[in-house]
Amino acid sequence: MRRQHDDDPDARIRRAWVTVHARGATGEGLGAGVVVADGFLLTCAHVVNAALGRHKLAVAEPTAQDMLQVAVSFPGLGGEHHAVELAGWLAPRPEEQKWWYGDLALLKVEPGPSGICPVPVRETPGRRLSTWYAHGAPRSLVDVYVQADMGPWYILDPGYAPLRIQPGHSGAPLWDRERGCVTGLVVSTEPDNPRSYAIRASEMVKLLAATGVLPAVATEVSDPRTRARRGELVDALEGLSDRKLERCADRVGRALGLSWTPVTRADLVDSALRHPRGIPALLSTLTAHEGVARRVRDAAAKLGPLRLLTQDEYDELVALLGDAAYPEVRAAARRAVPHFALPDAGPPDLGALIEDLEDRAGEPGVVPPVIQVVEEVAAARREGGDVLRDWSHRVINRLGVSPEAVRQCRWSAESRARARTSQPVLRVWLWAEEPTAESLRYLLRLYDAHGHQVRTWTGGDTLRSRADLCADLSEAVDDLDQYEESAGVEFLLEEGFFRLAVDRLPTQAGALGTRPVGLDRVVVLRGQSVQRAGALKKRWEHGRGSGVGPYVLHDVPAENGTLSSRHEIACVVACCPPDQHDDALALCRYLGVPVVLWHRSAHGPDTAEELRAVVPDDWPHGLREEVRRRRAEALYDAARTGAHLALLWEDPSWEPPRQRLANPTRRKGGAA
Repeated sequence: MRRQHDDDPDARIRRAWVTVHARGATGEGLGAGVVVADGFLLTCAHVVNAALGRHKLAVAEPTAQDMLQVAVSFPGLGGEHHAVELAGWLAPRPEEQKWWYGDLALLKVEPGPSGICPVPVRETPGRRLSTWYAHGAPRSLVDVYVQADMGPWYILDPGYAPLRIQPGHSGAPLWDRERGCVTGLVVSTEPDNPRSYAIRASEMVKLLAATGVLPAVATEVSDPRTRARRGELVDALEGLSDRKLERCADRVGRALGLSWTPVTRADLVDSALRHPRGIPALLSTLTAHEGVARRVRDAAAKLGPLRLLTQDEYDELVALLGDAAYPEVRAAARRAVPHFALPDAGPPDLGALIEDLEDRAGEPGVVPPVIQVVEEVAAARREGGDVLRDWSHRVINRLGVSPEAVRQCRWSAESRARARTSQPVLRVWLWAEEPTAESLRYLLRLYDAHGHQVRTWTGGDTLRSRADLCADLSEAVDDLDQYEESAGVEFLLEEGFFRLAVDRLPTQAGALGTRPVGLDRVVVLRGQSVQRAGALKKRWEHGRGSGVGPYVLHDVPAENGTLSSRHEIACVVACCPPDQHDDALALCRYLGVPVVLWHRSAHGPDTAEELRAVVPDDWPHGLREEVRRRRAEALYDAARTGAHLALLWEDPSWEPPRQRLANPTRRKGGAA
C-alpha cells in the first residue's frame, strides 16, 4: 500500500534529520542521525567518538562530562546547535578492521526547535532506499540498494544516482520513502569499493526497547480520503469485544514486529496502515469474525491496491523460493499471467517482483496472480514443490479463494510443467483376440522428451503372434534405452485385458539372452480411452497431496459406495478376489481413480499387507519405480509378489494422439 504523508515524500525525514558536531566547531558536521522519538535521536557510536576526538572504535561509554563536547543541529529546521545527553550506548566492536557488532548511540536533546517530527523505525521488504550526506542537503541524495542481509547488517550496493556513499555518511538514515519509515543507519563503506554497510532497524529498535524509549508510531494523515477510510476501519473494529480486541492487537503487534502492543482500536488501525503488510496481518487475526473482517476488507480496499500477504507469509515465501529464484519466478509469471506486463528495468529484485504481482488484483473468485505464480513454480520444481503448495494452501484458505478455482489453477500449472519436463516414453497399444494374448494386433510408438513421435512399429490389421510382438518390442525398447532418462513403457489395453502380464514379455538383451521388459524399466498399464476425464483430474489433484495414502479395496460391491463418495481417493490397492479384478478396474476407471495396484492371482489380508508395503509414502513420485524394483527382485522366483504385480497408471496429463488406432472401437479386432 503506497502512502504519502506530504506532497514531498521525503518531508518527514528532512524534519527528523540530525547533523552531529563537535561542540563549538563550524562546518558540515562529523556525521548524521535521525529523530526516532520525542526528544531522542539515534546516531552511530563512532560518530560520537569522532566528536569527542577519541579513536572511532573506542568502546568506553562517554561520561556526562564528555557529552558536553557534542552538539547536534537540525538542517531542515535551521542551523542552531543543541546540547545532548547520552541515553543509550552500544559500543562498536571491531573484528578484522570491520565493525560487525554494535555502533549505536541514543542521544537525548531538549529543548529542540519546533517542527521536529520523529519518524518510525522498522524493517521493510523494500530494497531500493535513499540516504543523504551527513548534512542532509537535498542535492546530496544517494540511491542505495540492499544487496543482502548479514547478521545485524545490510550490505548496500550503489543504486542509480551519480553520488556514492562516502565516509561522511556515517549515521545517515536509510529512508524507505514508499513506506515512510527508517529501516537502517549507514555505518561504514569499504575503501576503493562501492559496497557499504548499514545497521538494521531491528538493532535500532532493540536499543530503544532496552532504554525504555518508545519509538515514533504516529502517522500523519493529511488527505480527507485516507482519514475517512481510517474512520471506517476504526468503526469496523467496534464489532470486537475489549477482550477480543486485546488478543487481536497482541497478535498484530507480534506479526508486525512492533516493540509495543496497540491499546485502542485507533492504535491498532494506525499500526496496520503504517506497515505495508499491516492490513493482511489484521485480517489474519479476524478469521473467526467474518462480519468484522468483511467491513475491514471493504474499507481497506478503498485505499487502493493492498498487499495480499502478511509479513510472515511474505518472509516464508521468499525463504522457500530462495535467493537465486528471481529468473525462475519471472519466467513462471510470464507463463501463469501472460496478460500482465512485467517491467524489465532495474536489478533482479525477488521481493519487488513478488510485491508487483501482489499489486495486480484479480477478478473475484479467481486465484490471485501471486498465488498463480507460486503454483507455477511449485509445479516446475522437482524438489520443494510440495512445501510451496502447502504455503499456497494456507494462504488461499485465509483469503477464501474458491477451491474449484484453485484446483483449476494447480492443474493448469502442472500441465504446463509436464509439457516442459516430459520424458521419452514407449507406448504400446494391444488388442488381443483372447485374454491369453497369443494372437493380437499391436501398435508401438516412441515419443521423445518434447512429445514428438520419433518412430513407429506396427503389426497392421493382421493378427500377429507373441513372438512377433516381442521382436518389435525388443527393437523399440532398445531405441528407448538410448535416452539418458525415460518414463518407461506404457501398455494401452482394452478393458477385460488388464490382467495380461505384459511386464513379463521377454525382450532381447544381447549376450544376456532375453529379459522381461519390466525388469530394467518402468512398465505401467493404461486404458485406451479416458472415462470421465473431469473426475480423473480432480482425484489426481486431490490424491497427490502430501500425506494422502492408498485405499485398500477388498470387495467391489461392499466398497462401491465408499469409492463413490470419497472423491479424494486417487490410489487403490485392489485386494479383492481375482474374479472381481475386472469389476474393480471397471469401477475405478468409471469413478476416475487414476492409480490401481493389484496382484494378478492372490488376495486376502496377507496379500493386502504385502501390497501396502509396495506403496511408498510418496507414492506419486516413487510407486512406479518401486514396482519395477519388486519385479526385478522376483526375476528368478515366481513365488515372490513382484512377479505378479500389475499397475494401472492413468496420468491425466497425457491423452493418446488422435491418429489411426489411437482410439479404437470395441468391435472385434479394434481397428478404428
